[in-house]
Amino acid sequence: MTSEAQLLLRGGIVLTMDDEIGDFDKADVLIDNGEIVAVGRDLHSAAKVVDCAGKIVIPGFVNSHHHMFQTALRSFWSDALELDYFLQSRTGEDALFHQYTPEDVYWGEYGGALECLAAGTTTVVDTSQCSYTPEHTDAALDAIRRAGIRCMFSFSPAFGDHEPAPTYAHPDDIHRLCGAYDPSDAAGLVRLALGYHVDEDLFQLAKDLELPVFAHVNDVSWGRVLEQFEAEGLLGPWITYIHCLGLEDTAWKAIRRSGGRVSVSVSAELSLGMGVPALQAAVDHQVPVSLGTDTVSTAPADFFSQMRAAFLLQRHTAMDAARRGRPETAAPLSTRDILRIATVGGARAAHLDHLVGTLTPGKRADIAILNARTLNASPVNHAAGAIVQLMDTGNVDTVLVDGRIVKQGGRMLHADIDDVLSHLDRSAAGLLERAGKDGILLTGCRSY
Repeated sequence: MTSEAQLLLRGGIVLTMDDEIGDFDKADVLIDNGEIVAVGRDLHSAAKVVDCAGKIVIPGFVNSHHHMFQTALRSFWSDALELDYFLQSRTGEDALFHQYTPEDVYWGEYGGALECLAAGTTTVVDTSQCSYTPEHTDAALDAIRRAGIRCMFSFSPAFGDHEPAPTYAHPDDIHRLCGAYDPSDAAGLVRLALGYHVDEDLFQLAKDLELPVFAHVNDVSWGRVLEQFEAEGLLGPWITYIHCLGLEDTAWKAIRRSGGRVSVSVSAELSLGMGVPALQAAVDHQVPVSLGTDTVSTAPADFFSQMRAAFLLQRHTAMDAARRGRPETAAPLSTRDILRIATVGGARAAHLDHLVGTLTPGKRADIAILNARTLNASPVNHAAGAIVQLMDTGNVDTVLVDGRIVKQGGRMLHADIDDVLSHLDRSAAGLLERAGKDGILLTGCRSY
């Protein structure tokens, strides 16, 4: 049946990321009611045509770790190291996170989600470490829904020495949230998860509620804990481990045996001096790995920056190991491997690979269309190489989420960007004023 819900993406280079379907130098993608129904050459349909000549069609990027509430603090900790960031954000009454109102959370989340969409990221795992009250949590979810991004909302505790409001309850408030979101609703863009560190009670609750878990793990000591939890049946493929810096082999083996997934935020981890990102360790241990961005207060949220950083880091790590006589280390990854990590890998880590991550008939139409007829990308002699090594956010021409076009011709369609930026300006000014911080740090990060 022909309807306005049908779209035909016509004549682009198509990288499906589905190994059985393969890639095409020129092909079409047919969409019906938000679902991909066919991929191939010269498809015939009366659907509305989107001309993709001179463009590359790929699955939307999947960001497996982000804190979108921090958008108003963009670049604030650009020069910070890990200790600076944690102390200034969470410690003391003047800590920046403690100044957040539900309205600040709303505009941070909304602006952050729009930023992701504009850059071709169609799915994000949002780690909500600003849920000081249920009102803060609801503001975040309202903004995410309004933006129209696909989101796994990881309900997480608000860390620091600030006393939460009496109504704050992590993880108990997840029961209220579950009443408002049906996890079995395949068409629903927002889904729920639990976030924290490795915690026995939380892992058990998530297992009871059949919710995914996103757990921060950054210490050699976690190996013994994970082995214990594995013996208790608390580990499984529903857990994604964030950062994984400095983990010992016992921890990696427990993650692999239990089917866990891993998220690395290369740019943020390197910028904050947290240690060597675990990308190579995940590859070496054959654990499914994905890319996150953490927060725009320290590092970029676009996936072109993340893919490039991951590609260069892994290539250096692998070749350095080879020069040092360590043949057990994996060979350098290709640009297509990195693109796969940014799409399929992210979908697996977000526990949404049954819905997104590849251009496979039957999956939802979350798609990024990249303009390759540009000075930074053309001529295209290697499609994945052009995306990972050469392109940037300016190449993102059109973006679809669940078959709905949210960006077209380089322009966001359903948001007043000037209004969003004005609200973010006011939010940033209020946060800094209440925390007693300078409005603009012209000479870099200061000690407070």
